[in-house]
Amino acid sequence: MKLITYLLIVLSMNSFAKSLDDPKSWRGITDQVMGGRSDLVIAHRDGVFTMSGIVTTENNGGFVRLSNRVDIKSNDFKGIKFKAKGNNEAYEVHITLKGIKMPPWSYLSTAFDVTDDWKEYRIEFKDLKSYGFAAVSMKPKNIRDISFAGYGRDFEVDLAIKEISLFSE
Repeated sequence: MKLITYLLIVLSMNSFAKSLDDPKSWRGITDQVMGGRSDLVIAHRDGVFTMSGIVTTENNGGFVRLSNRVDIKSNDFKGIKFKAKGNNEAYEVHITLKGIKMPPWSYLSTAFDVTDDWKEYRIEFKDLKSYGFAAVSMKPKNIRDISFAGYGRDFEVDLAIKEISLFSE
């Protein structure tokens, strides 16, 4: 009986959250793919992702991202939660949808400010602002990538992120 109770608790917890903490599923992307000059170093240790480098708008650049190509099977998720700390700068969560987009780099996003203390963030998908046009609607099953980004201005990147997951409650 204890085993059945334990399994029901684990199953119900998993139905409300989807962890995105696997370091093998995350990769760094910079504006260098488009001729920019921003630089990024990604590390993962003891469950914490770190991003360090610079964002420069020189040469039409201006972004670095820690990105995860996701495969979400349910539209029940309401948003993403994570803990972050850093260098008293604003960073962004970027969501890229599947399918046709105009321009091709269209995305949805919202900013969050970090301090040098860990803080939990809960960002609901309904609060994201669209930059561009996507042929599909913003539903969790339509998400292609979730990214943490340093974006749009010249600054030094120093961001730590952990306990990344989707939530439905």
